[in-house]
Amino acid sequence: MVLMGGKQKIGLTLEESYAACREITRSASTSFMRSFRHLPVEKRNAVYALYAFCRRVDDIADGDWLPDLSDLSPGHVAELDRRTEDRSIVLSLDKQTEASNPEPDHSHKLRGLIYYRDMLSRASKGLESNDPIFIALGDVLDKFPIRLNDLNQLIDGMEDDLYPTNYSSFEDMRGYCYKVASTVGLALIEIYGYENPDAREHAEEMGIFLQMVNILRDIQEDLERGRVYLPKDELELFGISQEDLSDPILPSTSNWKDFMRHYISRVSTHQKNAMRLLPLISADSRSSPTVMASVYSEILTEAERRNGDVLSRRLSLGFFRKVGFALSTLSVWSIRRDD
Repeated sequence: MVLMGGKQKIGLTLEESYAACREITRSASTSFMRSFRHLPVEKRNAVYALYAFCRRVDDIADGDWLPDLSDLSPGHVAELDRRTEDRSIVLSLDKQTEASNPEPDHSHKLRGLIYYRDMLSRASKGLESNDPIFIALGDVLDKFPIRLNDLNQLIDGMEDDLYPTNYSSFEDMRGYCYKVASTVGLALIEIYGYENPDAREHAEEMGIFLQMVNILRDIQEDLERGRVYLPKDELELFGISQEDLSDPILPSTSNWKDFMRHYISRVSTHQKNAMRLLPLISADSRSSPTVMASVYSEILTEAERRNGDVLSRRLSLGFFRKVGFALSTLSVWSIRRDD
């Protein structure tokens, strides 16, 4: 079911806008809420606004939510429709394939992403808005040196999801991971704070690491949506076709187990580089990414425990195990801050 964004209250205060972003974050992910709550208030609110923006562009691409455009003038809607048609042609030529969804679903999603790109541009210029996400995000962009290009590349990644996934190589898949995850990490560290410029390189690696784990965790859900993010040539190297991913026998085969050892080894390399980010982040913000990285590391370990079987049931981490790792990680960082 596609949900439409409701009409926004005119004259929302900045406090109300941040509260709305916090509620979007809470509704979408209690895990993220738990990892953010240790941040200083100003940084925490900024992260809520950034998360709300990212959540909505992802929802648009998945067809779970669309912005309400009923307050726009007929001329504005017509202009958006024209730009949507032009953008659709450009993307289809670039990807050499038709969109995944039939009309009008495809155009509605693409138009929603174009609209959000426009609203992001307006927020960066300090222009007024009635949307709490962009009221809050405008304040965030004014306070923190987030690069607008990073958020626009995130939207590029959401546009990719409107077309059949066709990642022939690991580098193709890595490029997608950069757009949908590294860009978010690069924006987050501008909120967290850092001094060593190497932090940006390691934030990029953190995004690759987290998204590669996400690909394993969400593999069944993605298959149901007709998406396969695993690189085709590497699957074929181990004698696996994309069609084989729906075969219930596959997880028990040596081909799949060998492929998973190869994939997990790649993830582990990015994980090691990603962990170098943590000590570079300002001490008052370090616990949030540390908790998230620890949880994802344990999910990767769970994939290893299962001998690569991420197909027969969803890869996840139980609540108590997740909290236990988070608490132990936080205690380590508390000791380091006290030293």
